[in-house]
Amino acid sequence: MTRGQATKIRRIGLRMSLADAEALHQQALESALTISELIRRRITGQSVVSRADHETARSINQLGRMLKHLYPEGQAWASPEERKRWWTLVTEL
Repeated sequence: MTRGQATKIRRIGLRMSLADAEALHQQALESALTISELIRRRITGQSVVSRADHETARSINQLGRMLKHLYPEGQAWASPEERKRWWTLVTEL
């Protein structure tokens, strides 16, 4: 018996409309969770992040890493204010 099975000893059933059940199923798919895990997270107040949000965050992280490599090496390319603005932008990304 795995650790998860040992702690999950109670089964609870509930009734809902077909539309609500379909919406719950769709939300579980979007967050890459099982319906049971989605319900457990919602009940316990844990965050439920959609798969799209994870992919977006990963893409933004990759873009930030690429921008870092575009920063010019020489000192003569911009004024100190422009360099500071550049690094502020990269940090925010």
